[in-house]
Amino acid sequence: ARDGFRCTVPGCTSYRNLHDHHLRFRSAGGSDALANRTTLCAAHHLRGVHAGRVRLTGEAPDRLCFELGLRRGRAPLEVYGSGDVRDLPMAEAT
Repeated sequence: ARDGFRCTVPGCTSYRNLHDHHLRFRSAGGSDALANRTTLCAAHHLRGVHAGRVRLTGEAPDRLCFELGLRRGRAPLEVYGSGDVRDLPMAEAT
């Protein structure tokens, strides 16, 4: 409920197929505390985070950093903080 029943990735409007994502993975000692968890849609969770294309760090809900478009040896394509709004180019907005 804290995340509005939607994916927290800036620009994503998905309200379906939501997953509970641990910022610090439980396998790496991450806890189940709410500050270590955020809501992601299945696509951002599985094809983004777990495929190495998206990185989330910080503490939920207000101190998250989203690094999108990760590529080996290069800077992320986009970086957002909690509450940042991603503007869509005019071609995508119509």
